[in-house]
Amino acid sequence: MRLQVKQIVIGLAICAMATPVWAKTKTVDLQITEPSKVGSTQLAPGEYQFRAKEQGNEVDVLHNGKVIAEVPCHWVQLDKKSDQTSVLLNGNTVTELDFDGSNQAARF
Repeated sequence: MRLQVKQIVIGLAICAMATPVWAKTKTVDLQITEPSKVGSTQLAPGEYQFRAKEQGNEVDVLHNGKVIAEVPCHWVQLDKKSDQTSVLLNGNTVTELDFDGSNQAARF
């Protein structure tokens, strides 16, 4: 009996460690033409990529292939699946990332 409990605990630990491997990473490419902001991070004009893990609570901001910021976010449920990937702005501030075919969005 004791051996079974130990095996179950080990099995659950292995599953817990493998969970991040199953999480999908979603990306959005964005060309910024004037100074902008995401979270507390200022972005100069240029090309950026936003990378979000479905189970995470932050979005990586990449410029020239390098992570320049990790911005806290929270996931919100949309009324319907997005029909395209898009970036929502309020003035020059990025407020939300919507992903094609998903009913979840990363909000800042």
